[in-house]
Amino acid sequence: MTDVSGTAATDAQAWLDRAVRADAGGNVAAAERAFLQALAHDPDLVDAHFGLGVTYFRSARYREAVLALQAVATVGAADAAIYLLLGKSLYLVGRFAESAVAFEAALTTMPLQGDSLRCYSRARTYARMIAGNIPDALADYVSRACSETEPVDVVMRDGFGLLSAYGHRDAAAALGALLIATDPDDAVQRHLNDAVAGRAIDRVPPAYVEAHFDAFADGFDDKLVKLLAYRVPEQLAGLVRHHRSAFDHILDVGCGTGLAGEHLRPLARQLSGVDLSARMLEQAARRQRYDTLDHAEALAYLAERPAAFDLVFAADTLIYFGRLNALMDAVAKSVRPGGLFAASIETASRDFEILPSGRFAHADAYVMRLADPHFELLDQQAIDIRLEANLPAKGTLFVWRRRHV
Repeated sequence: MTDVSGTAATDAQAWLDRAVRADAGGNVAAAERAFLQALAHDPDLVDAHFGLGVTYFRSARYREAVLALQAVATVGAADAAIYLLLGKSLYLVGRFAESAVAFEAALTTMPLQGDSLRCYSRARTYARMIAGNIPDALADYVSRACSETEPVDVVMRDGFGLLSAYGHRDAAAALGALLIATDPDDAVQRHLNDAVAGRAIDRVPPAYVEAHFDAFADGFDDKLVKLLAYRVPEQLAGLVRHHRSAFDHILDVGCGTGLAGEHLRPLARQLSGVDLSARMLEQAARRQRYDTLDHAEALAYLAERPAAFDLVFAADTLIYFGRLNALMDAVAKSVRPGGLFAASIETASRDFEILPSGRFAHADAYVMRLADPHFELLDQQAIDIRLEANLPAKGTLFVWRRRHV
């Protein structure tokens, strides 16, 4: 314990009171600053650590929430409510075994129910999977979750995604093998298994893209924008506007649900979209931003439209192509001389690599090398693409101008 003088303790309490008022008023930044000031005066002030943990949790800063809540537990002041929040925070950063232990600490004084019981049951199950015993983990899950038991196939599929995202590739691969054994024709799971195994892949199979996005079309926008903080279409369109504000014909390639439509519509006399997923295109049509929407594979679509566009816009499209030679050539042929090509990538150290998510990441230098014969680089910006395992996935935005030939 830190020896705190009377003046420091008084100042710490004053900052704590200010933090509580800021939190009650919804001013998260002010609450965080005040909690930190309270702890600067009294590093062992339990209520400040707890308040800071709650503030971080509400802000989806789960790693920081873990540290703040663990500080409460370290001084022996944690109660069931603190252990519950700690358990959820640890779960959300992929530390499943520690999450289960925190929930079990809460269990010593109160029964778990609802979301807490569901989270605990999954945490213990995934921890046992990581330890190497998937069948026993699944059998134990049903008895542990009791009234909150979810369909086992949902727990397995969610577990596959979480285990792969948090780097537990061996456990994810074993779980993926069980999933594909129950449905050998599942194109989505087959591709994800290949990705987790790190197999040599040049391109995401079109069957995967179509099946994956058809399945998630209805809730896609909420998940991507609200939960994963995805703003690439807006950011990329903003970068385009720095160089040109009016286009005769824009193509949004891989347009999905049309998230880019509202940002591109003011720039375009004619706006077209193309995507492999019919269900995603249904969502895009509801936005009423596009003049045409076509259900087609990107390379085939571009090949049939030479010099048709003065902007090809590809937000999160290159991530489904590993080797980019064919795509870059096809885009170049479809863009008029002087027209623009705008694209985003997730960044890698190698030319390209398949990620456990099933997407590709690319090296900036690789993309620029392939673009250079056709395009002049106008702009390049490093950004956070989205949240992946509750951490920012790093990426790059590019804007090029088609060279005159």
